[in-house]
Amino acid sequence: MLTDPGYKFCPKCGDSLSRRRLKDFEPERLVCGGCKFVMYLNPKVASGAVVEYKGGIVLLRREIDPRAGYWVHPGGFVDRGETLEQAAIRETREEVGLDIEILGLLGAFSFQDSEVVVVTYAARATSGEPTVGDESLEVRTFDPAGIPWDQLAFPSTRLALNAYLSRLNPRPASLSRLDALQDTRAMALAAKDVRAGSVVYPQLIEVLRRARRYREALDAAEEGLALTHDPLIARLADEVAHEMAQADQERC
Repeated sequence: MLTDPGYKFCPKCGDSLSRRRLKDFEPERLVCGGCKFVMYLNPKVASGAVVEYKGGIVLLRREIDPRAGYWVHPGGFVDRGETLEQAAIRETREEVGLDIEILGLLGAFSFQDSEVVVVTYAARATSGEPTVGDESLEVRTFDPAGIPWDQLAFPSTRLALNAYLSRLNPRPASLSRLDALQDTRAMALAAKDVRAGSVVYPQLIEVLRRARRYREALDAAEEGLALTHDPLIARLADEVAHEMAQADQERC
């Protein structure tokens, strides 16, 4: 659930702000009653890196909320005038004491209930040693087989690590997307991660639906609903059930 940022007054003239829908197809905006300034509540952008160090993956355990005590790759908010890559390099140096070389983009991750867009890169350490920063409890290097999946801080952490591991062990193109979704589904289910489930189950259902694997799609929808209670998954289940019924009629 997105929180109300609590803005009450116009930053330009000081008059009161009120919510108003300027166009039918847009969400409500904060509009000044005096100068008519529109205050857009745009997403924040964070940038980070999954860093390889001596054959392992560097993670830090957060000291501060949100999700204090959970593991995450280095990252943080991008400053104005700073590129995404520069932010990932700076945050890695600040949080775990490593200088890094960016190797490539892993993904950009966004969620309906979060104001943050997370951009994550694959990287390798070029100098330094892992050290604990002022916002972490611990820094460790994990073997890929030993990643603490049930103790990761955010859905974006899980998705980025899954993308990184897919780079290390690429699958045949025809299988990669479905297999990756199945892997992420299993991790979300094992961790009982509602937010990650709301991201992966609709994608998995659609892939199975396009392949006309309707029974598997309905099984995935039932599992996803039990975990998330997401109305989108319920709607997709109804659509898949309807298509499966039509397919059965065509075979008769």
